[in-house]
Amino acid sequence: MDLIGDLILMQDLAEHGSFSKVGQLRGQAPSSIARRLDRLEQHLNERLFNRAPSGLSLTAAGTRKLVEGRVLTDAAAQLTNKDGENGTLNGHVVISAPSRMGETLIAPAVAEFLKSHPQVSIDVHFTDLVQDLEQDKVDLGIRSGTQSPDHHFIRRIVENRRILVASPDYLESRDPILNVADLNNFDGLFLGRTSTWTLTDQSGATQMVSPRPRLRAIAGDVLMAMCKAGLGIALKSTWDVQKDLIEGAVVQILPDWQQAHSSDIMIVTPSQKLVSPTTKAFNQMLTDYLKRILTVSR
Repeated sequence: MDLIGDLILMQDLAEHGSFSKVGQLRGQAPSSIARRLDRLEQHLNERLFNRAPSGLSLTAAGTRKLVEGRVLTDAAAQLTNKDGENGTLNGHVVISAPSRMGETLIAPAVAEFLKSHPQVSIDVHFTDLVQDLEQDKVDLGIRSGTQSPDHHFIRRIVENRRILVASPDYLESRDPILNVADLNNFDGLFLGRTSTWTLTDQSGATQMVSPRPRLRAIAGDVLMAMCKAGLGIALKSTWDVQKDLIEGAVVQILPDWQQAHSSDIMIVTPSQKLVSPTTKAFNQMLTDYLKRILTVSR
């Protein structure tokens, strides 16, 4: 019995949900695929798939065995993989990151890595949906202050704060902001549907403020454009405003205060999947890259 091959077949059936589709991909008759699945189920003494006219669906036992089986298939693939020998990386990596962070921070790192390793290919999922890495077959995810499922390994790689910023023109014609409560008398530019900010200072004191909601936007780049245009105060990640702070397009307000909950940047990897040398190399390069460029002074 070819257990590794059968487990790979199970992964294909879980992905495509059809004997005929998997048969077409493999150049085999659907009946042959079905018989092989029957033998695997008998060997494992578990029913792995529900069969229905609409297609195949994993049973609860099948879902469990699919995760466990990936550990074995990944180990077998890594055992025979020459990836990394003689200093040459090859293979394929799938990464996930929030949209704006991906476009602003991660894309340049991907380009740098691909230029250095011509035999590597990368798929990028830049989306604001928090993906389940194992279910969505993602090798490495980048998160900012977002909890991932507990079956993922999480590693914090760099500190990130969300700070208060506004354009010099906006602040010039208004009374100075002397304390955090003064923010309630100013215009706020909000991401999403919120109209409040919960802030904390260096001593750990926490305060909620509700500036006048001048603008709400679902896109961070729109919010930043409005902030630079002098329409109000925004709460933005340090990595997102670093260039504008250096150029003087915006200034930081109340530097002792920041968003209360963590927005540190983390890397997550699936706990049930062996990490390939190429993924490890990209992980390390991305970590070094982000630490190098995120240099906003505190």
